[in-house]
Amino acid sequence: MQNHLKLHLILFSVLVFIFGCSSSDLSEKEEKLSEENIDYSAAEVDYINIRSSNTGSKNTYTKNILIPLEKIDGCDYVVKGKIEYIKDGAVVATVDFGDGECDDIATKTVDGKKYTFNLRGKKKSSRYKKNILKPLVKIDGCDYIVEGKIEYTKNGAVVATVDFG
Repeated sequence: MQNHLKLHLILFSVLVFIFGCSSSDLSEKEEKLSEENIDYSAAEVDYINIRSSNTGSKNTYTKNILIPLEKIDGCDYVVKGKIEYIKDGAVVATVDFGDGECDDIATKTVDGKKYTFNLRGKKKSSRYKKNILKPLVKIDGCDYIVEGKIEYTKNGAVVATVDFG
């Protein structure tokens, strides 16, 4: 009986050795798993950086909705709307979502320069599509986004929403 048990243990050890995964297999699995994670990063074109020439003031700003934000059925994106951001009594940025056409294009104007950016984003490595629902805003003196909203979808269904306030 004892020899039978030893034989099973030896056989089990040999099978584990033969069919066990190597460390390279594990690192490939870890890499694949990390690629499937949601990408929470925001590229500089995705957000508005509100700066102030008045260094003594608080980092506060006001937001005026000039044209209400509008979404339509069958479209993942905000299709119409315009927002302006005011700091120290001056307009520092505007975001225009367009005229009602279902596309993923918006424009932001900062310091008189106009930039076009996509409301959606998906890195090759991500299984999720990112839709910017409200513009992302950063202010001087803060390393974090202080306002905005992003929706993550997979196969057309919302799986997560991040609201920055």
